[in-house]
Amino acid sequence: MDFNSLLRICSKTMPHQPTVSEETEFDGFPRRLPDQDAILIGQVSGDSEFRGLAAYYIHGRGSVLLGRYENREFIPEYTIECESRLMSACVREFSRADVETELSSVGKALLQAWHFGDLTPLSHKQAHVYALREKAGFSRDETAAILNISPTTVDTHLQRAKEKLTAAENLVRFVRVDSEDLADADPEFFDEAGVGEDANSSNDITPLS
Repeated sequence: MDFNSLLRICSKTMPHQPTVSEETEFDGFPRRLPDQDAILIGQVSGDSEFRGLAAYYIHGRGSVLLGRYENREFIPEYTIECESRLMSACVREFSRADVETELSSVGKALLQAWHFGDLTPLSHKQAHVYALREKAGFSRDETAAILNISPTTVDTHLQRAKEKLTAAENLVRFVRVDSEDLADADPEFFDEAGVGEDANSSNDITPLS
């Protein structure tokens, strides 16, 4: 994906010395800029002209701002307009650009969430919470702040995600179980399914004439 084609010159100004979170990554980039509802998803690395730019996902805009963080101030220079406002979709788009990028801990979890949403029964919102809480180890309150949702919503999405994954896991186990083991575990199963004990008997096979 051509990185330059994703970029737009950023005209959005940020307040001087905005409130920042104590958690930092890379070269001291704050994980969150609460005043701007901004979450650090990565940085541009490698030898390109964009090297060292921090990438922040902006809630409410559904886009990513690239810029420099100096003297406790984030100075945006470019905007990446994402095809989808979904947070994990923007992370995926940033990670697939044709420049070398490095994802933050949040960015890595959200990229994993994108794949969860595609490959499991989870909705993308449920996948966001599940990846951040269960895989990346963020707390309930941290997850709520990252996703800009309430802690109660975090609990709801996580519970439903676990229920869906458990149901899917049970289905896989059922499909893989050996028929003899299943019969031993539940002797009435085949009767209820309309399959008698003599179903596999040679007497039930009628030769073709």
